[in-house]
Amino acid sequence: MNETPRQTPMRTVTEKNGEEISSPTETSLQADRIQEAAPPSHLHSSREEHLESSYATPHIPPIPYTIFTSSHRRVITLILILTMIASPLTATIYLPLLHLLAAHFHVSLQAINLTLTLYIVFHALSPLLFATASDISGRRPIYLITFFSLGAIAVLAIAYGVVADLCVPSERGSMQAPTMGAANLAVCIGPVVGGWVALGSGRYQWVFWCLVIYGGSIVAIVGLGLPETARNVVGNGERQARWWGKTWWSMLTVWRRDRKEVGDVTGWSADKEMKRNREVTQVESPSIKQSFKIPSPLAAIRIIFWKDTALVLWMAGSPYAIWYCVQASIPPIYRDIYGFNEFHIGLAYLTGGFGTVLGGYANGKLMDWNYRVTARQIGHTVDKVSGDNLNHFPIEKARARGFWYILGVYIGALAGYGWAIEFHAHESVPLILQFVLAAICTAFQQTFNALLVDIFPASPSTAAASGNVTRCALSALAVAILQPMVEGMGRGWYFTLLSILSGGRAIIANCLINTRGMTRRHQRLKINEVN
Repeated sequence: MNETPRQTPMRTVTEKNGEEISSPTETSLQADRIQEAAPPSHLHSSREEHLESSYATPHIPPIPYTIFTSSHRRVITLILILTMIASPLTATIYLPLLHLLAAHFHVSLQAINLTLTLYIVFHALSPLLFATASDISGRRPIYLITFFSLGAIAVLAIAYGVVADLCVPSERGSMQAPTMGAANLAVCIGPVVGGWVALGSGRYQWVFWCLVIYGGSIVAIVGLGLPETARNVVGNGERQARWWGKTWWSMLTVWRRDRKEVGDVTGWSADKEMKRNREVTQVESPSIKQSFKIPSPLAAIRIIFWKDTALVLWMAGSPYAIWYCVQASIPPIYRDIYGFNEFHIGLAYLTGGFGTVLGGYANGKLMDWNYRVTARQIGHTVDKVSGDNLNHFPIEKARARGFWYILGVYIGALAGYGWAIEFHAHESVPLILQFVLAAICTAFQQTFNALLVDIFPASPSTAAASGNVTRCALSALAVAILQPMVEGMGRGWYFTLLSILSGGRAIIANCLINTRGMTRRHQRLKINEVN
């Protein structure tokens, strides 16, 4: 084989049988020539840095969790606030009418209380269908449908889904606070409106006409301004929603623009060209046949029986049932013991309403703070752009952090409420205890419903619907046995029994959530992967 010399900048290499042999003389000579011709070291390093930077991999920004801006979220939050009032308003506006209805229909108060139980049953069943459908077909069309049917009581579960669509886990408390606070605000507005109408007209029919007027107004507001947010339909907002997912205002704007372009002589405009480009490049949502599917109501029922969710559901549902029981007990207490009329009975709900609003707002801030503290304790950096992956984050500990102290106050306030009424204490005492109980029960419901959404990120409204079923079932049971238990054992022992059953089990559930919640969540995920 002929030897082929190959010149390199630093040495001469002779290849022979695949081996490299260098010549020391030629190498040293070339090294001297290169040293003389070499540019200054600082220029050489600058050129290397330039070459490295030119061939470096370009920085790819992370995909944002949502493209909805802060101003968009503020508008959506305002619309959610108005819709959230509808569900509790339909229930609490009815409470001051209990004695009026009993006298009008010549039935007992216990029989009228059964109408509350029936309402709560529908309150539990409606979200099974509508909330699950919103995870599949989108939030907006289901919102509009709910106000034309029994599903108006499903807006709470759907709203949890909207919050999960728009907010990363570390910031959900801040958006949940005003929306859940609005629902709690209706708790105090409803009885005042109902009591004022009943006292002013003496007829219960006007109460239901008020609900018709409010419901029609909300349909118009949702239709005009609420965009589609479901991640299954529009992703993080980049995918185009089909016509049923577009606001009436945006459709009107497009229609007016197209009408304006009709008079264009050339038939071409920059707006038309941009519209064509968007239609070519934009990824659209699934087709009508793919989007509208009949959901299975069993999806929310199945969630109840998982080990990690059963404890969370008790923590969210039990205090809600207790607070509903306290509300149902207000009319006979303040009428028979303190001599209030219908309007004054409505005013008696205001302290509890203020407690729910202030408690919800404060707890929303506390939720986000607990999340940041938990992340700092484990050395985790919170991702506020794309959102944290909760598979390896102890979200159970973050949400349940500090609830031991709240549980102690809850048990004491509930038992104290019963004994204050039993011994006919000054009316200010039960009113103050109503404020405390309302704030605490709101904190429980808000925090653990958020946890329920966190551990089911793919179907947040379905998860919230399972929570709705649990708390409504417990509320129906508590209201159904309220009057017979009070007559049999007195209000003091009745509310003491409730504090032991609800608070004692909550202590056990909170302990298990902190110690075994994440492990049981991983077990559930593994079972789902296998199936």
